[in-house]
Amino acid sequence: NYLRDFRYRVVRLKYFIIVVTALMLEIITLIIYLLKNENFVDLNMFTASVLYGAISAIIVILAIGCLVLIRLDKRSDKNNIKLLLEFKRKYYNLLNKYSDNINEDLKNFDRETKDLEVKINYAESLSEKYGRFLKEFEEFGIPNFLSDIFKHESNHIQLEKQFYESFSSLSSREVLQKISAESETAHRTFLNELNSLEKNLKLII
Repeated sequence: NYLRDFRYRVVRLKYFIIVVTALMLEIITLIIYLLKNENFVDLNMFTASVLYGAISAIIVILAIGCLVLIRLDKRSDKNNIKLLLEFKRKYYNLLNKYSDNINEDLKNFDRETKDLEVKINYAESLSEKYGRFLKEFEEFGIPNFLSDIFKHESNHIQLEKQFYESFSSLSSREVLQKISAESETAHRTFLNELNSLEKNLKLII
């Protein structure tokens, strides 16, 4: 996430550097012109013309380069936004596909406090459903820039499956609490990085 945010800061920084460089060249040109008029610098007409022409050409090249870079970056980031939105659409469609059944079992699992065997049956059902959810999720084709975000949610779903498997095998409370905490952290990181990436891309465009 840090490297991804750093990349977007660099994108903005390179345009800033180009603009500052052009301004510095303009200032240098102005200083040379003033010094020449005050006879602090001895430049003949030909040398001065060549110098001014060279600086002007560099400024024009910088301006053109900046426009080209902006166009290329916008094209790349627009494509990334399309890929990101497509990933979100597929993810939420898949989530909606499983959420009703999973939520129903979750309610039953949480409500059951008397019969351990019945609670284990709900846990086994939840483990199976999270397993199917995970299988379909991992079949998504994703671009490289989404790979870290994808891994966080894949880890979250895997941990949810593991939690109910561990409950079914009567693992200790400490083990279950650890799995639950790791799962929540993975899902929270997934959502935060997804929103941060979308925000960064839209800010650049």
